Amino acid sequence: MAYNIRNIRNVTLQKKGYFFDANLWLLFLKPPNELSQRQLSYLQFFEDFKSNQNCPKIIVTALLFSEIINRYLRDVTYPRFYRKEKHQQDPGKNYYKTVYRTSQQYKIDYALLCDDIRSYQEYCTLVNDELGSKITIDSLFAVPAKGLDFNDNYYCLLSKEHNYAIVTDDQDFFVEDIEILTLNGQLLEKAKNSIKIKIPITMPLVDGK
Repeated sequence: MAYNIRNIRNVTLQKKGYFFDANLWLLFLKPPNELSQRQLSYLQFFEDFKSNQNCPKIIVTALLFSEIINRYLRDVTYPRFYRKEKHQQDPGKNYYKTVYRTSQQYKIDYALLCDDIRSYQEYCTLVNDELGSKITIDSLFAVPAKGLDFNDNYYCLLSKEHNYAIVTDDQDFFVEDIEILTLNGQLLEKAKNSIKIKIPITMPLVDGK
């Protein structure tokens, strides 16, 4: 078992599947007004899929769609809604469910988000989650690698099964036997420190022999 964690600036896209985590999808769908160099690099890497002659594919599962859509609505459009309704802070779970999700604005936000995601469909491949077939309940419920939540652990199992590369800025993806592409300094440093150089031990000569 070994770590295969690489800097995306040194990566050439191949004809294979690439799994972008939800955090990066949120960046692509709603970039901040002022982008850091690191964010720009992730955006450029994502845009490279549109013109690359090797025809790499962006892998998307139902679970990932769920995570992207729910987090975008909760973290991006919902705060805009409740501030417009004169609330400076989140009024709470019930307000999100009973006010925002029943509003016309929610329908608009949901439709616009789906349109934005749909604009990438030419470069995406929808894949089966494979729960119950290649991904068994035993493997899914096994203790995940340190730092991974349930969803991330599932993404790792699926990627390992199909040789997908995971693109992430999350330092929690310090996992073995999966190609991890990142610009996260802490993750890259962990990978660097995990490499142990084995120095051959030379036995001393005895009596000149």
